Amino acid sequence: MSESDRRLVQTAVIGSASSGMGIVLPQEAGELRRLRRRHPAYTYWCGTQLGGCGGKLSDRLYVDKVCHFAHAPNASCHRNANGADSADHLFVKQDLALWARGSGIDARAVLRDLGSGPGDAVDLRVRDSRQRVRFQFRRLSHPEWRSAREELARDAASLDWVFGPGSAHPETVTEMYAANGCVLRFRCETQGVARHIRIRAEEARRSTDWVPLDACVMTPEGLRVPGARGLRRASRRPVVEASPVPPVAAPGPRPATGADRRPGRSTSPLVRKVQRLVDELNALAASADADVRTKAERMDREAASWIERYGRLTGPDFWSGKATKVAGQGDELARRLGKLAGTLK
Repeated sequence: MSESDRRLVQTAVIGSASSGMGIVLPQEAGELRRLRRRHPAYTYWCGTQLGGCGGKLSDRLYVDKVCHFAHAPNASCHRNANGADSADHLFVKQDLALWARGSGIDARAVLRDLGSGPGDAVDLRVRDSRQRVRFQFRRLSHPEWRSAREELARDAASLDWVFGPGSAHPETVTEMYAANGCVLRFRCETQGVARHIRIRAEEARRSTDWVPLDACVMTPEGLRVPGARGLRRASRRPVVEASPVPPVAAPGPRPATGADRRPGRSTSPLVRKVQRLVDELNALAASADADVRTKAERMDREAASWIERYGRLTGPDFWSGKATKVAGQGDELARRLGKLAGTLK
């Protein structure tokens, strides 16, 4: 067996060499036996989207050492990464697609090869609003990152950059702090035979908790991470320039909010009321204790989800059929927002 065949391969794709459905093989014999019983028809491949050879893999079960995938004897493969995190770009793409679908967002997640393979980055492109979110795996030099940002910004109404472990250059971090007030980070955690995204916002002096993707919302200003109150959201349009971005003064006192849809006059009065109460609560909670801030952030996310779903639906064809249920949800949300704000006055 060649040297490449003796490597500890922990990830594969299911179904075919070109598949994008990644899997992390259980390392314990009992877990692998259960996987075999549940999915006897699964076939495993050293997928091309993993940077692999495209060859078929077998799942090797051991009781005295770690279970792993193996190539056929005498196979030749020059895949660069084999560990549990080597399919993270596929899991991130899957998570983004499911999150967008569940959030009612018309978006597409696409793998990007920035020079070292298909797992260098994953882009989420929201079609109607032309919003872009890049999840970066490969570490870029600061000039490379600026060039990539300028390219994405040409066709983006908003652009968010989320950096994976070790992928953000220090100069890039400094520039992001100056421009946005924080840097968005992601990591993946193993759950069964898959891995899933967790995100946090890192500010100069503090960071938010790691949260699952489902806790985040896409607002008109871009991706909103719970607890990221220091973000400057005055403009989400990326600034494209040749010179370094200088530090920018902080905006006015109003904190950013996940529910920041800024409803217009044609929007339902109830939607505008919920937005106003969210603004009031966020302002009052800024100086409150940690427990109250946590409650305010949780309600902020709930309001964001409700407004995102119903804020634009003003026509009679919608309200005649669903107004009672939707209005009841909005009234209850407004009541709880007002009650918590009242305790802080």
